[in-house]
Amino acid sequence: MSILDTNYLINYYFEEISKIPHGSYNEERISNYLVTFAKEHSLNFYQDDMFNVIIFKNASKGYENHEPLILQGHMDMVCEKNNDFHHDFVKDPLDLYVEGHYLHAKGTTLGADDGVGVCYMLALLSDENLKHPPLECIFTVQEEVGFCGAFHLDVSLLQGKRMIGLDNETEEETCTSSAGGNEIKIIKQVNFIENNSTAYYLNITGLIGGHSGECINMSRGNANKIASRILYHLLKDGIDIRLVKIHGGLKDNAIARECQVVFVSEANFETLDKYINTYVSDIKRELQNSDPNLVVSLQEYQADLCMNSIDSEAIINTMYLVPNGKLDESQLIPGLTTLSLNMGIVRTNDNNVTINISLRSPLSSSINELCLQIEQIALMYGAYVDASDPYPGWDYNSHSKLRTSFKEYYLKHTGKVLREVATHGGLETGVWAKKFQVLI
Repeated sequence: MSILDTNYLINYYFEEISKIPHGSYNEERISNYLVTFAKEHSLNFYQDDMFNVIIFKNASKGYENHEPLILQGHMDMVCEKNNDFHHDFVKDPLDLYVEGHYLHAKGTTLGADDGVGVCYMLALLSDENLKHPPLECIFTVQEEVGFCGAFHLDVSLLQGKRMIGLDNETEEETCTSSAGGNEIKIIKQVNFIENNSTAYYLNITGLIGGHSGECINMSRGNANKIASRILYHLLKDGIDIRLVKIHGGLKDNAIARECQVVFVSEANFETLDKYINTYVSDIKRELQNSDPNLVVSLQEYQADLCMNSIDSEAIINTMYLVPNGKLDESQLIPGLTTLSLNMGIVRTNDNNVTINISLRSPLSSSINELCLQIEQIALMYGAYVDASDPYPGWDYNSHSKLRTSFKEYYLKHTGKVLREVATHGGLETGVWAKKFQVLI
């Protein structure tokens, strides 16, 4: 029994793909569904060894001389569920239901990102009454885990030089720009010595955190940076600090909400607590609007080993000097962050301390410069930098003919002004913009 009004083709296809598990790395079945769809509608198609699919549709009568148009969306979905709900994302279909004006999946994520984009394309490809230019519809895999399908896809079969990405979230708006990025690890080898001093446990909690693309412009506190600030000021005020371990943040692309530090010192608890409360008082005033629930606590601890003073100071100084947060914004789009970095994770493992940093900008030159700055800071303190392969950004095109046409059409047929938005997050559109220079 249908949940939605399947007279609308988009609804029909969304119910169909919801029956097929399609999490990241598990797209083979939905990819084969798309191939079967193409065959049933006598459409040319291409499926690669990673299960990306391209489906081609000839222009409708009278539109044969128009430029081809590329449409694109990704077929994988994020798979999350309630802890008390039994669901196997590898084999179980989604259980759809409607509540008010919203469609949900019982106990799990819905997959509208980017199932809606997939179904828009299927509806366009199957509707013989539409007037359209030649269509080239791209369905990618593994978008949610790093744009893997987009990077892999051979685009030599495509003729179009115009593209509309269908991975958006809100009606009445169009996205005009996205950030590229890179993940950097600062790795410092450290030496441990026997400890005969009192150990302390510094715990930073209560921060809001957030996504390093969407929330980096909100000046929210980063627990890793707060930890390094406290430790740096202790050293600056003449208090000896030798680290035992530091553990902060959960993901590169998430603003660290918590950080735990174990260190040893000759100073007694009362002295340390007094100094730390002074620093924290300043930090709380600075973050009173963004993070009103910041909590910093100190307690005595036990540790048989600790890093030597030189390595401890090197780690603290490196963390303190590496910039963090929003660094620049667009001169064309008010409020759009165009350069940022996030110290997402800090870990002590065996004899290494690793600092994971996520960099974002639509301009590769800005990211490259920032990488060099971080590398120089690391080298000053005997650490080295390991950088991942960057993903490209999509810079704002103030002369986009396609966007101008879309705005004019939208105003004419809806009476509403189309909103232009830009994101500091990453989109597959950046991959396409670099890969075949589409006019987005």
